[in-house]
Amino acid sequence: MEAKAWRLRREIPAGPAPWRALGEAWDLDPRAARLAWLRGADRPEDLAWRLDASWGRTTDPHLLPGVDAAVARIRRAVEARERIVIYGDYDVDGVTATALLVRALEKLGADVSFFIPNRFSDGYGLHLDCIRELKETRDPALLVSVDCGGRSAEDVRASAELGMDWVITDHHALGAELPPACAVVHPHLDGYANPFLAGVGVAFKLAQALIGAAPHPSGADAAFLDGLLKLVAIGTVADVMPLAGENALLVRRGLDALAGKNGPGLAALLRAAKKEGALGGQDIAFGLAPRLNAVGRMGGAEDAVRLLLTRDAAEAETLMARVEALNSERRAIQQELAARLPAPEGAFDLALDPTAHKGVIGIVAGQRMRASGRPAGVCTVIDGVAHGSLRAPDGYDLAELLALAQPFILGGGGHRAAAGLSFEASRFPFVRQALQRGAETQGEGRGRSALAVDGGPGDLPDGTNLARLEPFGQGFAPPLARIDGPLASVSAFGADHWKLRVAGLADPLTWFAGSDRPAQPVSGERISLAAGPQDSARWGRSWIVDAPLEAGEAVP
Repeated sequence: MEAKAWRLRREIPAGPAPWRALGEAWDLDPRAARLAWLRGADRPEDLAWRLDASWGRTTDPHLLPGVDAAVARIRRAVEARERIVIYGDYDVDGVTATALLVRALEKLGADVSFFIPNRFSDGYGLHLDCIRELKETRDPALLVSVDCGGRSAEDVRASAELGMDWVITDHHALGAELPPACAVVHPHLDGYANPFLAGVGVAFKLAQALIGAAPHPSGADAAFLDGLLKLVAIGTVADVMPLAGENALLVRRGLDALAGKNGPGLAALLRAAKKEGALGGQDIAFGLAPRLNAVGRMGGAEDAVRLLLTRDAAEAETLMARVEALNSERRAIQQELAARLPAPEGAFDLALDPTAHKGVIGIVAGQRMRASGRPAGVCTVIDGVAHGSLRAPDGYDLAELLALAQPFILGGGGHRAAAGLSFEASRFPFVRQALQRGAETQGEGRGRSALAVDGGPGDLPDGTNLARLEPFGQGFAPPLARIDGPLASVSAFGADHWKLRVAGLADPLTWFAGSDRPAQPVSGERISLAAGPQDSARWGRSWIVDAPLEAGEAVP
């Protein structure tokens, strides 16, 4: 791993501290106020979604386009005892959205079941073969999509001929034609106030309207919806949606709820991830989400939904054991692929490995994106067709880049930070060139790529004050300090991980093993590292190394 250039996250002007008003308005520790200001919070109201996450700030669910029509059709199905199938997706957003809507419809007394397409045999989205199979095996009168379906006009039209209605809920880029469904619930329609809802966030708004808890819930409805927000928090963070505005509020309430009593499935998931007490966004991103994602990455994702829904402790333990085994398998395959791919290159780093496991290409693309600071994609080949997963950092828009590659691809979709595409493998050079040209244009004016840090370790607040600013994630970056100095000690542990001590810093650092990590440093060697704080009520603060940094001054 090459040492990265670094810069302060935001230039601090001379004179009085510009974050003083934030600290005074919210009674924040000055270092916490500084951290928020570095992330663009210029006014006290910019932090209200995090620091006053009350129901009264949320948007009335009936303002989400399509909700009223969806509620009418679903309630009619419930009253008539029609069979309803929730048609989900195999990623964490889709899995949590599926579990959420099943739970909400169970509360209404609906005859409801769920279906998740297989990543390998079916692929993403609505498929007529799957729909016909559902007709034959379950004969539903109504299908409700979550986290998919927005571009599936033909499949919805064909379903009508089979005697089945659709309610579409989605958050991905829409096609030229809206599906002819009973309702299309989508945050990109009609200038909706929060266009950044995840698929599980859209499902939550529909659930809130279905149980009649609008404009804002109270009493038992509020408690029930806070339980659903646990799933919203997991799905929103996992899908790399911006944690700003209402998203920040929904995730914050979900994190707070996860710190309380949980059902057997979530409790087993938290134990497996070794998470206890108050949680943050990074606990989801690197603890809970990878485990749920592994199920759909390695096969069918149904067990992930069952884990989230089960009310039986024994069943939860059995399901969690399967999830852990799949996650271990996923990790090994992912590490092997990351090690054999060439180093990232170009304005858009698009790599193709014909034998890559389709279930892990998105994770490896994300790793390469973080390593280079540029958009990245990893592709595999199945029957002559390349299937790719793309990731992009802040400042880039994958939806726009996919539009530029449209003449060369068979299909694609997603959002700004994450997307997928398919194309004839022989057209790889043309697809790569189109994406690189687009990325060069989007990257103009960005200057030299540099890792943004928040100062030294003493510039960051303690764990209690840091937790007040949660959730950290997309759009509200996790804190990162530059740690510079001679190594006092270094030791290896576990699977070749390193435990470091830097002179002058009381807290230990952990540097996890990775294929692109440099040679082990030695005591007395001067190092410069970017590291994030890890706070524990039991063990205090430690630091997780993110990357080595170049010695010397920051990049302007």
